[in-house]
Amino acid sequence: MADKGEILYVRRSEVESSGVTYLEMIDELEQSYRDWAAGEAFGHPKVVSNTPDGSYFFSLNAWSKRLGLNLCHNSMGVLAELAPPGEHHLNGMEVLSDYRTAKPVAFIDSFWMSTWIPAATSGVAARKLARPDSRSVGFIATGAQARVHLPALKAVLPRLDKVIAYNRSRKGAEAFAAEARAEGWNVEVTEDPRPACEADVVVSSIPKSKNSAPFCDPAWVKPGAFVSLVDCGRAWHPGLEKCERVVTDEHGQSVREIANGHFKIPGPFEADLKDMASGKLAPRRSATERAVACHSGHSLGILAIASLVYRAAKKANRGGWVPSNYR
Repeated sequence: MADKGEILYVRRSEVESSGVTYLEMIDELEQSYRDWAAGEAFGHPKVVSNTPDGSYFFSLNAWSKRLGLNLCHNSMGVLAELAPPGEHHLNGMEVLSDYRTAKPVAFIDSFWMSTWIPAATSGVAARKLARPDSRSVGFIATGAQARVHLPALKAVLPRLDKVIAYNRSRKGAEAFAAEARAEGWNVEVTEDPRPACEADVVVSSIPKSKNSAPFCDPAWVKPGAFVSLVDCGRAWHPGLEKCERVVTDEHGQSVREIANGHFKIPGPFEADLKDMASGKLAPRRSATERAVACHSGHSLGILAIASLVYRAAKKANRGGWVPSNYR
């Protein structure tokens, strides 16, 4: 461990099998933003570097007094069409350090943290703004985000039992449908995105691509629905910002994401995760309000999940050890 001059290294497979539940992630995320509202934590907006050749690099930093940790998170990726066959377009690594000594305590492969943070963010927002009697969830894209959102949303909306799956590739939609049916879900696969957009809860997660163009109509969103924009609105024509409730993960970061063109809806945003966690966000006012959450993954949320993975790995004696460089 750090006090013995060693740093824990947690590999991707060990992160995936850590046993951390989606409800634990959602609860820790909400508590961490409640800490920030109380002055006990802080998260910087992400720094984004896009290259002219289709690669991009994200850096995020956050600290939490309660968790006793600092996070330096780095994600690096390429446009979806540039990824080698069979490989994901996103990779990453993060460093956890002790909050008081500032010494590194863990290196963690961040692929799963980058995958889980949108689902946990959606979970917090859905718990605040989705109708608790929601029964159907529609997916615009059925890749990794659909797979992690299904259990995350079920954790906060237990009445969900139907999936409407749309994917540009029918084969991909059918593969996801088979997995969901094996988990007990009633699944409808559609080649038209509209039925998925008309669900009680909608998740769009179209990958970043040079050739992506909007194809979902905001008019398809029915009264009372909750929409989570994991793709920051890439799949949608303009208009979602006119819904009755529009929130984001962090106000400062949303300003940057709008300026750099990553967010496809211009706001304004009524609230962010800190507002939701601290009780500043007013609850749903009527059964017909449409709520939209546009988010791109914020540093404090990733720290919240990384802390769970780190502690789970230590408890289960998982991971390897590498020498530190401060002795």
